[in-house]
Amino acid sequence: MVKVKTKVSGYFRTEDGAKDYLKIMSYVGTAHKHGFNAYEAIKNAFSGNPEFIFG
Repeated sequence: MVKVKTKVSGYFRTEDGAKDYLKIMSYVGTAHKHGFNAYEAIKNAFSGNPEFIFG
């Protein structure tokens, strides 16, 4: 996933940015694995209910 991102955008500006990207993609991947829509997963995470995909 990181390699694809770096090929498209060229690079990450900081190591922290790369780590944040990987955390988000991991969360979205887990949501997808459990049959949830990525948009709904992110929306619930920002609404304060990130653990809904584990329930």
